[in-house]
Amino acid sequence: MTAEKQTRKRFNKNSTIKLLVDSNPKRKGSLAFTRFELYQDGMTIAEYVKAGGRTGDVNYDVAAGLIEIIEA
Repeated sequence: MTAEKQTRKRFNKNSTIKLLVDSNPKRKGSLAFTRFELYQDGMTIAEYVKAGGRTGDVNYDVAAGLIEIIEA
């Protein structure tokens, strides 16, 4: 199943983000690139959203294998 076809999963806002890639895989100069740059290992989903990220990005990036969510 591709990331686009993945049904959205609701994550607990206090769950932790773990990066699974060493560098930003998004197209440089894109809004997705800018939002991916906001991710930091150990930050919560709530912190990511407060910094300007979107929950849709979290869902997509989990499905694409770029990040992992560690449930709170």
